[in-house]
Amino acid sequence: MIMPAVAQDREAQKKIISEYLKAADKFIKSAEFPKALDEVNKALGVEPNNMYALAYNERIKVALEAARKKEEEERLKKQAEEQKKISSPPQKPADPPRAANAPDAKPQATQAPPSQPVQIPGDDMIAKIKKESLDAAEKKADSRIDLLKQEFDSAQKKFQEDLTQLSAAKEDAEKKLASMQSQAGGAGVSLPSADRLSLLTKLFQKAWEDGSVSPDERTMLTVVKNELGISESDFAKVESECGSSSYIAHLREVWKDGLVTPEEAEKLEALRVSLNISAEEHFKLEAQVRKEMQPKK
Repeated sequence: MIMPAVAQDREAQKKIISEYLKAADKFIKSAEFPKALDEVNKALGVEPNNMYALAYNERIKVALEAARKKEEEERLKKQAEEQKKISSPPQKPADPPRAANAPDAKPQATQAPPSQPVQIPGDDMIAKIKKESLDAAEKKADSRIDLLKQEFDSAQKKFQEDLTQLSAAKEDAEKKLASMQSQAGGAGVSLPSADRLSLLTKLFQKAWEDGSVSPDERTMLTVVKNELGISESDFAKVESECGSSSYIAHLREVWKDGLVTPEEAEKLEALRVSLNISAEEHFKLEAQVRKEMQPKK
C-alpha cells in the first residue's frame, strides 16, 4: 500500500530527527557538548516542539553548566596558588660568612626582625568560595545517588508486585475459563456482567505484557468474547483501557532514568501508533508519568 504524502513526510522527518539525536548522544558520551548542542538544534530546526530533542537540549545545558562550574573551580584554584606564590617569594641563598679581618670585609649591619608575610586581600574569600563550591557539588552528588537508590528499590519492589499480580490473574483466568467450559459445554456462559468484563480485562493485560497483542492472542480473546457474550463496544472499551495502561507502563520504563534515547523514542512511537493513541493523548500521559516520577518534597 502506498503511504499518503503527509505520512511519508512525517516518516522522513522522524528519521532525520532520529539521526541528529543519535549523533548528539554520541557527542554527549565523549563530552563534546557544543557539537551535541549543534545536532540537537538541527533536530529542533526540523520539528521545534519535538519532545525528545527538547529533553536532549535540557540535558546538554545541565552538562555545560557542570563543566562551567568545574572550570571556574579550577580557575579559582590556580589563582589561589598564584597568589600564594606572590605572598611567599623564594629566599635568596645566604652569602657564606667572611672573616672580620678580611681585606674586603664590610661592617656587619644590624639584622632587622623577620617581617610578617604579606596578606593578599581576597585570599580568604577565594578559599571560602572554593570550599562552598566543593561542598555543594558533593552534597548534590550524594543526593543524586540516594535518589537513584530509592528509585531502583521502588522499581524493583513494583516489578515484584506486578509479577505477583499478573501470576495471580493468570491462574484466576485459567480457573474461570476451565469452570465455564465445564459448566456451559461450549454454549454460552451465564456470568454477571462485571465478572465477565473483569475476566476479559485480565486476559487483555496478560496479552499486553510484551507490548503488543499477537494475532493468536487476538483470536483467543475474540473466542472468549463470544463465549462470554460480551458486546463489541464493551470489548473495544476493555481493549482501549488495557492498551492505555500498557502504554503508561512503557512510558514509566523509558522515563525512569530521566531521558528518552532515540532508540526508545522509536519503539515508543511504534507502540503509540499500534495502540491508536493520539499525539495529544501521548503528551497528556507523558506529563502524568513525569509528574509521578518527580521526587516528593
